[in-house]
Amino acid sequence: MQLTRVEPADASAIRIFTGRVEQTSISPLAFEVSGRVVQIAVLEGASVKRGQLIARIDEEPYKLQLQRANAQYQQLSDNLKRQAVLRKDGILSQAAYEQLSASTDAARAARDLASRDLRNTQLVAPFDGRIARRNIEIQQVVQAGAPAFNLENIGRADVGVDLPQSIAERLFVDKTLRAEAWLPGRPQNRFPLVFRERTTQTSPTSAAYRLVFSIEGPQSAMLFPGMALRVQISETARQVAQNDNKGYFAIPIAAVSIGADGQRSLWRYDAASGRVHAVPVSVREIRNDDVVVAGAVAAGDRVVAGGSQFMKEGMAVRPMDAPQ
Repeated sequence: MQLTRVEPADASAIRIFTGRVEQTSISPLAFEVSGRVVQIAVLEGASVKRGQLIARIDEEPYKLQLQRANAQYQQLSDNLKRQAVLRKDGILSQAAYEQLSASTDAARAARDLASRDLRNTQLVAPFDGRIARRNIEIQQVVQAGAPAFNLENIGRADVGVDLPQSIAERLFVDKTLRAEAWLPGRPQNRFPLVFRERTTQTSPTSAAYRLVFSIEGPQSAMLFPGMALRVQISETARQVAQNDNKGYFAIPIAAVSIGADGQRSLWRYDAASGRVHAVPVSVREIRNDDVVVAGAVAAGDRVVAGGSQFMKEGMAVRPMDAPQ
């Protein structure tokens, strides 16, 4: 049987937690004019750049509307120029001239509005992002203001990490807190995290405090809401000095067994009798492949390092390093 020796847990600067990518900023995109969809230029999940065409509705009705508005404005503008001469000669009254001028201004505004409506037959990305959802189909008649797409901001992704109270109360948190993350099973591909905020109250669904980090840059575009990440939080020497790890011990994760009632235990080896006995412990935190525990164990105790699920109280075992 392989045994390991219980070691005091030093004030390690490395803490590893499970984090989850949170919902980033998503903006609904809508046409500002109504019409029939004639082009969808992007697919769901596609990345888009600011100003890139996303979809287009039939522009012909708006072209005709602009032509009519432009012709009416041109007619009134030309007439106003002719009437200005008559006003100068005293033939046209000031009131009549001002009324014609107001009509010309209204026609100009109508022309500008028609021109804007024509431009708005194209829906473009207001910022760099990713198409999270498409709500329209080709040939569908859409109404102005109805959400056509959901655009996700991929310039930044947020990662939430829940901390048990026992850790949160010992962890010194400020803007100097350093962290990095990676996808499970890919520790070689790590990316830095930037600390954003923390909660000062526990979650309503768990007795945990929440830290939120941001991922900026190209890595954020590869992450989707709900993805699980491994998050390693590194403390500075000043932060570590404020922590107290007395009474905690570091052992391999495989040494901890979990009973049917959820109680975690170690199997301590008694060299005098050659038997093992269960020792209840509580888990404080996980550090890479080790776990930090507290309980009725002492530095130097030897505990079963693997196969603890097969142990029974008082079971006789033979250490692998025992003399033959």
